[in-house]
Amino acid sequence: MRGRMQATAISSLFAVLSLILPPLSYISGAVVALVTMRQGVSQGAFVAFVAVLVLAALSMVSTGNVLIAAVFGVVVWLPVWLLAIVLRQTVSLPITLAVATLICGVSVLAFHMFIGNTVEWWQNVLDKVLAEAFAQSGVNAADVEAMRLATSQYMTALMASAFFISMVLSVFLARWWQATLYNPGGFKLEFLQFRVDKSIAILGALIMVWAMLNPVPGSLASDLSIVISLYASVAGVALIHHWVDATEAHKAWIILLYLLLIFIAPQILVLLAIMGFADAWLNVRRFYENKAT
Repeated sequence: MRGRMQATAISSLFAVLSLILPPLSYISGAVVALVTMRQGVSQGAFVAFVAVLVLAALSMVSTGNVLIAAVFGVVVWLPVWLLAIVLRQTVSLPITLAVATLICGVSVLAFHMFIGNTVEWWQNVLDKVLAEAFAQSGVNAADVEAMRLATSQYMTALMASAFFISMVLSVFLARWWQATLYNPGGFKLEFLQFRVDKSIAILGALIMVWAMLNPVPGSLASDLSIVISLYASVAGVALIHHWVDATEAHKAWIILLYLLLIFIAPQILVLLAIMGFADAWLNVRRFYENKAT
């Protein structure tokens, strides 16, 4: 907030550090989002553009090409910048995350259309990666093959999930920074009221039915169902936070939630998605809010 060059320096620094520790890319994206939301669209674009140039220069010196900068710009800074614009204009987390889900969904659709058989494509990629990784480890070839076949079915969904989580965490971090600086407590109120819109819940239900009628791991229906379930799971997390806050329940419930997300994420995300979709129709908050008051 002190100036464009300071923001650019911080964003570039964390972009470089994320090559060693990938989660630091969330901070780099959050800087671009914060500048965009607070200072304007053009200012955010300037920070992202200069950061791309800095990263391109560094990657050119170290690797001889600018591929890293190009990928970082397209995958991290561009989508976060777009989401920050949406949040700046709408002042709505549900709409912003719906756009993030749309970006992921379109990306998955484009990948399927461009690649064709995505499972086979990932099998070829993993064949090279796993062969090199386990060449001298003594792991049984049959086990490696089984791992390759199983993993390839979910790689597209895993990449889309990582993409979605990266965008959402960067935007949430930026929004929290903005609230801390200019509207203390504002982000908490926004997040606690986050719910899935009914129209998106209908779309999600249709995609789920499609996935159940076409139960093939790695299919377009399966991958899209996972993407929209992630969106609903955010609403599930918000609902649990709201319940703890409204009923003054012990904070240990929140700690337990995140511990479960660390150790058994797939199962907990399914439960959270169900809660998020259910809340879109039932408005679960009204049941315990009345008792709390």
